Amino acid sequence: MRNLIGFFVLIMGCGDEDVSSQCQGAACGVGPRIQITAQRGFGYLNCDGEAANCVMDFGTLAPGRASESWTDLRNVGDSTLHLSAMKVTDPVFEVRQPELQLEPGESMSFRVRVRLDAAGLSPEAQLHLDSDAVNGQPDSGDCTLHPMRCSRISVRLRARTES
Repeated sequence: MRNLIGFFVLIMGCGDEDVSSQCQGAACGVGPRIQITAQRGFGYLNCDGEAANCVMDFGTLAPGRASESWTDLRNVGDSTLHLSAMKVTDPVFEVRQPELQLEPGESMSFRVRVRLDAAGLSPEAQLHLDSDAVNGQPDSGDCTLHPMRCSRISVRLRARTES
């Protein structure tokens, strides 16, 4: 009986896997990987590892004022990265970036901008990076890449105005 239980544990595994965590480094396997970092002096971006659980916080703004954050995106993987889209879920945040390809070791910079026109606002949104990065979460949404290779890295965006 003990051997039978051991066999089932071996086949089925122990406990639930945390499917929401993103891999990093060699744990991702072969393929392109995204690493994002804030440019010095251009905003606050905090991520776990390469690009997991990222938060970009613009802080407190005066009503009618804008703020921007410049972010570097680097392909730290071992093959060409195909970035199909960057989009935000709330129009008070703005990002413009065409589709692009980055070879291993190459990087590019992009700007996220926010403008809040009234007092007492505190919007939160998501910035979605759709690509074929192996350290993203599988995504079958509106990605323009081949569905089997499409993944999404999400960055939480925050800002607020003085009351």
